[in-house]
Amino acid sequence: MAQVEDIYLPDELYYQPEDHLWVRVEGTQARIGLDDQAQHSAGKVSAVRLKPAGRPIVKGKPFGTMEAGKYVGPLKAPISGKVVEINEEVMSQPGLLNSDPYGEGWLILMEPENLAGDLADLIHGDAVQAWLEKSIADWRQRGLLKS
Repeated sequence: MAQVEDIYLPDELYYQPEDHLWVRVEGTQARIGLDDQAQHSAGKVSAVRLKPAGRPIVKGKPFGTMEAGKYVGPLKAPISGKVVEINEEVMSQPGLLNSDPYGEGWLILMEPENLAGDLADLIHGDAVQAWLEKSIADWRQRGLLKS
């Protein structure tokens, strides 16, 4: 597990570096959520809105929105595919993104269009720790994370 202070990124996940979303491959499907660094920076999440299941989503395009103490904006898909399930619980209890970002705080489940190709653009394995360290240093310099 990659870790810097109290920010954790599990090794088995793939990470989208620009928007700090994670992808967990589950058979032929992929579950997507917000990583620990992003939820720390955003603050207490107050609202999550997700597009309904059945919608095709293009990589880099919004699949929903999030409102938090320091962030209001889109959640952009790290992979392309069709949304097969949305986490209704996270919409009614948005704080799950803060309290359990890798468990109950997941956002959507997708049927990927080109999983191998999309995963190649994400950070995984040995590269995660170095990316996390660099990203946290950058966010602290820009005032997006407390020191």
